[in-house]
Formats: sequence, structure tokens, C-alpha cells
Amino acid sequence: MSNEEKIIKYFTKNYNKIGDDCAYISQTKQLISSDTLVENKHFDLNYFTPKNIAHRLFIANYSDIQSSGGKPKYVLFNVSFPNKNFNLVNQIIKDFRGYCLRYGVEIIGGDTTASDKIFLSLTIISDVINKNEIIKRSQAKINDKIYTFSGIGYSKLGYMNIYKNLKLPKNISALSKKQFLSPKIYTYYDLFKKHKLNSCMDVSDSLLSTLRSISSQSNKKIVLTDLLNINKKLNVFLKNDQLYNSLILSSGEEFVPVFTSPLNLLKLNNKKSFKTRGIKLTCIGRIEKGKGVHLKNSNLNKIKIFDHFKNNYSVL
Repeated sequence: MSNEEKIIKYFTKNYNKIGDDCAYISQTKQLISSDTLVENKHFDLNYFTPKNIAHRLFIANYSDIQSSGGKPKYVLFNVSFPNKNFNLVNQIIKDFRGYCLRYGVEIIGGDTTASDKIFLSLTIISDVINKNEIIKRSQAKINDKIYTFSGIGYSKLGYMNIYKNLKLPKNISALSKKQFLSPKIYTYYDLFKKHKLNSCMDVSDSLLSTLRSISSQSNKKIVLTDLLNINKKLNVFLKNDQLYNSLILSSGEEFVPVFTSPLNLLKLNNKKSFKTRGIKLTCIGRIEKGKGVHLKNSNLNKIKIFDHFKNNYSVL
């Protein structure tokens, strides 16, 4: 168990509102979530522009509210920085405001302090949502199908591309860097309200850690049956199923939902509402009785996923 998991376990054991992407405030019928970005941990000023940083701060929080079934509505913005970085931080703030305006999110407050490096923290609050409309990690049902959005894998490949100078085809190199520096922002909360979903969580640390959380909190077994369709282009390029599976399962900061449903949702790929938003669903497995995440002929414990307290993310 990682240090992060130990801290989360302590709080989830002692406070019943904690354990999902968001907490629910029943008095106001709103979801609330918080996330932090730290210089040299979540972004590197040698590669990230102010707009890249604003983008990442926005999507990390926007994704949490959506994956719980809510409409992102308000944010509290906190920033700490050295005096020498004022101009850069000022541009981050302007770019962040641009994202809020574009996606209909209102900035309602925050805080500013001095520090030895840049820290950005955001608290995001949803519009009003009834408790029975919330999608939790813990409600996966036996015989549910497991879905996500296609395209996972480019974020980690982009990280490795930048820091390990990989030799990649031009199109894959460009796609991977773009997804790492500015992950694609999807809006889907309104689409999810129209279909029966039993559980959901967004991919932040990795697809594998997301699946493990759904399995653990739902007390169900996840059987992965088809990872190929998540990213056919990368599968063809890598020409190695083991390497491909490791990349797909360990890629973090993709900020797409993983969700379960008893319905065949692949037919939604033909809907205009999904096509115009660039959303393509892929079914990657099913829910069974039991525990853990399983993939035939694979030892998933060997896959290196992102850990805030370890430097192992560049390993496949």
C-alpha cells in the first residue's frame, strides 16, 4: 500500500463522506472535490507553458465532478508562489479564467500566499444534484460491462517521450506530447444522465489503479477481456501485447471516465451527441463475483503505476 493510499484509508475509515471522486453535501445537494498541483511534481516549467498548467489544473477537477454524475459549477482557486514567478503565475490565472469561461464554471474565491515554489489548489463544486443521481465507485454490479473512452495511453507515452527522448513516428510523437501536456477535455455529464450507469471513476493515477478502486469499493472482481480497442494505433505501433497492456494500464492523467453498466452502450458511438464531442466508447471487460483485477496471462502486480512518493512512472 502506497503512502497516498494509507492516508486515504485513514480518512475513509473515520469519515463517511470520503471515498469517491467527490464528497456529497446533502444540505445543499452539491458535489465537492479538491485537487493540488505542485511544481516539479505535476508540472515542469522547462516544458509546461502557463496555459498547459492552467489546463491541467482545470481538467483534474472538472473530471472529478463529471465522473460522479455532476455538472461542474463553481471553483475556489488557491495559489502559492515565489515573487520571482509573479508574471508566470499571473498568466496561469488568466488562462485558467479562460477555461472557466469556456466551460461555464464560476470562480467564487480562493487564497494567495508566498512559497518557495508554485503550488496550485482548486476546490470545485457542482450544480445541484439529487443524491440518487450520483454515480459512485462502489456500486458496480455482477454482469455489468466495463467501459471507458478510447485513446488511453498517449499521456504516459508523452511523458516518456519528453523525458526519455523516445524515437517515435511523427504523428504518435505529436499526439503523445499533446495529451501529456494538455489532456483532452471531454464534457459528458449530461450524456451520462441519460443512461443507466452503476459505477464510475475517472483515470488520474492510472487505468489499473482506477479499476482496482472500483473492484475494492464494490467488492467485485474485474475481468479484463479487451484492451486492444482502447488504442489500436498504439497497439499496431508497439507490436508487443505485453508492452502495450502495460502502457495502457499504467498511463495516468488521462482524465477520462471508467464506468460500468448492464447495458450495451457501444451503440452510442453512432449517436451525434457522442461523435460531435469526440467520444468513442470501448468495452474492456466485465464484473464478476470475487475480488481484484484480472487479465488472462498477465501479472498485473508487475505493472508500475504512478505513485506521488516514488519516481517509477517512466518504467513499463
